Amino acid sequence: MKLFFSAKAKLALPQILIITPIALAFSYLVIQNFSTPLVGGGDIDSWEYTGFYFLKNLSFSPLSHLSFINDQTFYPYGTNAVFQSWSIERDSYYALMYSLFRFGAWLQFYYLFSLIFTFVGASILLVRDYGLYRAVGAGLLMSFFNFYTIHKYPHHFNITVIHWLVFSLIVDFLIVRRIILKQHLSLKLILVRICLIILVLGSELGYLAGFALMSLTISCLYLTVVIIYRCSVKKEQKLSSIIGSEIKNLKIQFLNQPYIAIFLLLLSGIFSYYYLPLVFQIAKEAKSFNFSGVTMGAWWANPLRLLIPHIRGIDPGQAIFEKVLKDSPEGYGAASPGWFLIIIGTVGLWQARKKITLFIPLLIIFLLCLFYHPAYFPTLKIFPWFTFNRVGGRATVIYPVILTIFALHINYERWRSPFKKIIAVLLVLLACTEVYTAYSIKVDSYKPYSLDKNFLNYMAFVRQQPGEAVLDWPFCVAGGNGVGTDAFCPYYRKNYAIHTFQRFHHKKVVGYTYGRLHPLQIEPYVQAGWDSLFFPDTNDFSEAKQQQRCFSSSEWNFFTDFYKFNDFAGINLYTDLLPENCLNEFYQRFGTPSIETKVVDTGRVQFIAKSPQLRKQLNLALGKTVKFTPYLDGLEANFLTDIKPSGFKEVTGLSKIEQNEQNSKWRWALGAETKITFNLRKPQPLQLGFSLTSPINNQNINIELNGTPIYTSINLNKSDVASRTTIFQGFTGLNTITFKYKDWNKNGVTFEPNDDRPMAVSFNQLVIATEVKNNDSTPKQ
Repeated sequence: MKLFFSAKAKLALPQILIITPIALAFSYLVIQNFSTPLVGGGDIDSWEYTGFYFLKNLSFSPLSHLSFINDQTFYPYGTNAVFQSWSIERDSYYALMYSLFRFGAWLQFYYLFSLIFTFVGASILLVRDYGLYRAVGAGLLMSFFNFYTIHKYPHHFNITVIHWLVFSLIVDFLIVRRIILKQHLSLKLILVRICLIILVLGSELGYLAGFALMSLTISCLYLTVVIIYRCSVKKEQKLSSIIGSEIKNLKIQFLNQPYIAIFLLLLSGIFSYYYLPLVFQIAKEAKSFNFSGVTMGAWWANPLRLLIPHIRGIDPGQAIFEKVLKDSPEGYGAASPGWFLIIIGTVGLWQARKKITLFIPLLIIFLLCLFYHPAYFPTLKIFPWFTFNRVGGRATVIYPVILTIFALHINYERWRSPFKKIIAVLLVLLACTEVYTAYSIKVDSYKPYSLDKNFLNYMAFVRQQPGEAVLDWPFCVAGGNGVGTDAFCPYYRKNYAIHTFQRFHHKKVVGYTYGRLHPLQIEPYVQAGWDSLFFPDTNDFSEAKQQQRCFSSSEWNFFTDFYKFNDFAGINLYTDLLPENCLNEFYQRFGTPSIETKVVDTGRVQFIAKSPQLRKQLNLALGKTVKFTPYLDGLEANFLTDIKPSGFKEVTGLSKIEQNEQNSKWRWALGAETKITFNLRKPQPLQLGFSLTSPINNQNINIELNGTPIYTSINLNKSDVASRTTIFQGFTGLNTITFKYKDWNKNGVTFEPNDDRPMAVSFNQLVIATEVKNNDSTPKQ
């Protein structure tokens, strides 16, 4: 801190004060809303929830400990809640503010403070080696010029708070610089690095803390090689002599400034006591699941995105780049730090090329991240803490830091010629253009959500009702890796954040969306048969908007039993996801709504309190074991009128129902097969009627019942129609009818180049009935 009171430091004071107007402008343009909690649907609501979870589940006995295995989510079955995006510092801060002041814009303030802290801290760390002007400029570039993290706010808030990661990269570089240049290490710098090892564990664990640990590991390995080379190969000095000299130097520094050293050691000790048990616990719980063979998802950002500028019309947000580069970047600016940073970083590295050994660790880190592909080239997974790293583009958070460190070595004395001054002016104009582009796109794309005026009253009313849980319907059970989504969260884009309202109503919830899920975690829902109670208007969970029909009598019986036996305070009924006739039936069965409000994405929600009559039938043991098995017995199912008719357990490989102006309906068979699964209570004859058209020449179609062929069509040509009504014997229990296709669009043949769906044939009729009406089994061609 003495630096700021020196004559040299006073020169930087006006530049440091520029953070005030920048922070105010940033608050107004980007954060925008400091009047309400951070809400907005989707991932936005998740960040406050993890802090709320900390508040409810953190204990000390005497070490810090989180309760992960409980039924606060996935009620009444329970689950291990470890797979959330933990950030111990953020979550602890939110838990503290919530416990003291309840609801508020706590995370918005936290994000703003993080940016200011990043700027100030980076400047302080760099000022000794690079002077005040370079240090202040570097601080600005590392904080407010990191376009990727700015665009991550607030949807991926966990990636936006990067102060400890930035400081870790800087200090690692400064330590490498000291040793390469054969300078003494300062005790403060070593203790700051030790402290940062602990403090960075309070950041987002899956990515940010991992990048910091990677930097430390690579830097330490590199310095070990350098020291061994100097001592063993060049024989410049004995290793014992080097160690003795450094220990003596550090001892002198400690005696000269003991209070700073004690403070840093004490800080490290306090946070070690709090953070380390939690980090080890989270790692242990996560590794208790074997994800071998389980889909994890992989998002890759093509390294060529490094060449994309932030200029309107050719900025990283243009969809054309994804088509050309054939990648899957997550968010605006993935792998694209901008031309300005690339240019000044390259210039600085080139001008300091004679000291390239200073930058070897940073170059290794940069290349490992740039070429990382989670599935095909998992360079980062050589480090065990990146086991769950599935989004390659998130490494972009460190690119501005690395490029800025390179740019610190630009020799401005070489820029005095008129030509180079013109180049410098053009670079400044480029920087202004990229800042304007990135921020204007952010302002255009993000509008904070305002809570409905009755939202907090609604949640307070729910909280006051007797009962430990609330039944959201339709609920959502999903993992970010795709596990459970199709079966238990067909309205993913509409309702996958409703579980986070727990932080307002304090009730346990049936659903939850975790960052990743293991199939074992959703097994209770599978066993209970919940997948049979969702009837979306399309099989695409990103497009589904509403239940297509209400429950049958057997489905109502299961739903009612589950509701009355478990300790629910009532039902949160998301009315926009249900047909009108279904709402009326809910009212008739469970009572009229007591209160209603609106929530982001999902729309209107009404609370139906549990009646005293149903509450008297409470039986928790029975409620957890209630099961539903759909049976086809006595039913006729028409797949051209229902996406998923009553009585079927699972239907895959069929598109949504499509219709033209003449009211003709059809459904595309998708991919290699269409599979229809159903149960029968007893052996009985079934009648299958279908009519399909082939868009492909030489199309082969095979139909199997439980693996046994019941129909084969060979060489069905384009526009040919195959119609058939056939009778076959169904068996007790699970039955599967499978349509298999030889070719489909973009597999063997392409008939719709602008449509990515794997269309094989189109069904104009598809009916399955257990009441046989005739014995006609003659094929019709």
